[in-house]
Amino acid sequence: MNIEINVPTSLNEITLGQYQKFLKVAQENQEGSFLNAKMIEIFCGIPLSDSYKLKMSSVEAIVDILTEMLNETPTHIDKFTLNGTQYGFIPDLDEMSLGEYVDLDGNASDWQKMHIAMNVLYRPIVTSKASKYNIEEYTADDSEKMKAMPLGAAIGSLFFFLQFRDRVIEAYDSLFQQSRTDGDYSRAANFSAKWGWYSSIFSLAGGDVRKLEDITKLNIHQCFTFLSFTKEKAEIEAQQIKSKF
Repeated sequence: MNIEINVPTSLNEITLGQYQKFLKVAQENQEGSFLNAKMIEIFCGIPLSDSYKLKMSSVEAIVDILTEMLNETPTHIDKFTLNGTQYGFIPDLDEMSLGEYVDLDGNASDWQKMHIAMNVLYRPIVTSKASKYNIEEYTADDSEKMKAMPLGAAIGSLFFFLQFRDRVIEAYDSLFQQSRTDGDYSRAANFSAKWGWYSSIFSLAGGDVRKLEDITKLNIHQCFTFLSFTKEKAEIEAQQIKSKF
């Protein structure tokens, strides 16, 4: 029986959604014929039953091609087209809002939530001139559509963002220290782990819940600078009070 198979030749011929689906299967099936069959089914778009009908030599060859491809580190992609709409990467990460950064930081470490992070990094282009362009304002709605984006764009932009995040952590190191050290299960550590970014946003809003949404629209550097200042100020004041006693 002859089975026609279209094997992807680049990561941009695989969607983010396909990769998420494969990773979920791979977590439960570390290796073996079933995982190989699922890999071919998911990335080559054929029924699972047809995957099992392939010759072992063909399966091994296809799996080798796909595995090598998935281990590649793609270059960063500024633009791609999805369902007739051109999407562009955030022109300047330093200009992103606190809300954008929080949604990125909270989802970029989990591949099953990666489409939410990609919904922050890539948005429809509204105007463009030469190599410059403007993208739509960020909205958390309808992130599911990003599951259809090219996997190469997703992986390349993820590496790009993680490098940016490392620079942010280095610049504001006092804010990004581990909230809970190994073995620390104190009430304060549990509180910090539970509420995460909400505590920072609440602090920036001065404890006024009506201002929370407005705070998330402020620039990340403006927010992080203020948080760093207030934290260091509080620590100095605490030390001064302690020294008096």
